[in-house]
Formats: sequence, structure tokens, C-alpha cells
Amino acid sequence: MLSAVARTAERTGDAELGAAVSVLAAALPARHPAERAHAAQVTALLAAGGEALGAWRTAVAAWRADGQPYPLGRALLSLAETAAAAGERDEVAAAVAEAATLAAGLGARPLAQRTATLARRVGLRGATRGRPGADLLTSREREVLRLVAEGHSNSRIAERLFISPKTASVHVSRIIAKLDVSNRVEAAALAHRLGLLAEPTAPR
Repeated sequence: MLSAVARTAERTGDAELGAAVSVLAAALPARHPAERAHAAQVTALLAAGGEALGAWRTAVAAWRADGQPYPLGRALLSLAETAAAAGERDEVAAAVAEAATLAAGLGARPLAQRTATLARRVGLRGATRGRPGADLLTSREREVLRLVAEGHSNSRIAERLFISPKTASVHVSRIIAKLDVSNRVEAAALAHRLGLLAEPTAPR
């Protein structure tokens, strides 16, 4: 229950709710592996900035020690998202692969679908270098996505990139489809979360 509230605080950016959850979490007992795992997950959900990746690594380790595969799989996906935003491509791939294995072993379709969607969003299929998502979107689509994230309309995007509004609209539609989201607002939010707005890393 507390994890669900923490997740709501994280998604809505409600600092007051997050602080209240932190206080409650600190007062909970953490004597058993499951209790420690829940506490670590709440901490990870509320972590921000550079602390988030380490917090999710701790949460994954706690769920692994507890031995419950389904919450471990969910924690692995959160770790993968956070690692993607940090540009830790190898960690993203490892976390997604482990989550996929767990989902298959459990026959858990929702977890398997979430895993497949995340893998597609971060461009793991056929990707061999660069940041997560580098193979998913073309360079032009990344340019358009950056402008979408800045709140520009299709007309303004067209002006900035010297293309027609219709072409801009096509790019936006393709981005929404590739990221498996419902609209441009969700596309922008996902791009920020997964670090898709950064310039791709040059091959070495």
C-alpha cells in the first residue's frame, strides 16, 4: 500500500505527499527480507536525481534476497528505466533480460508486456551502441522529440526544422507509435524519464 502511495507521489511530483510517505516508511519495521525490500522500494520510488539509480539497485538486491520473483521483476523494470535515463546501457539490457526471464518463468503476461514495451522504448532490439533509444528513433525524430518536449506545436516545429507542418505531424505520429504512448505529452514525459533527449554517444 505504501509503495503505491509512493509511486503516486513520484509520478505526480507531490513533494508534500512524498515527505509524508518517507516519514511513514522510516517508522515501519524492517526485520524480515520482505519488509526490508518494501522499505527499499519506497525509498527508491521517492529518490531523485543522482540518488535514484543507487536506490533502485538497492531495492532490486533486497527483492532478490527476499526471493519473490514478481516484485523483483517490477523492481528490475524500474531499475532499467532509471539506468536508461543515466545512460547505463549495459545495466538496462541486463535488468530487462532478467525481468523477461522472470516473466516467462511465472507466465506473467502483464509483466512480460511491460518488459517488451520497455525494451522497445529503449531500443534494445538490434541496438549495439549509443544511448538507450538510439536505434528506436531516427536522428530527425529525436530532433522533433526534443522540440515536442519543449512544448512546441507542429507548426512551430516545422518552422524550427524548415519542414512542412504536415511532415512535422507525421514525425510526431511516428514517435508516438514507436514509444507506444497515447499522445505527445506522454511522449515527452517518457523521453525525459528514459533519457531519450540526450545526444547519441558517438561510436568509439
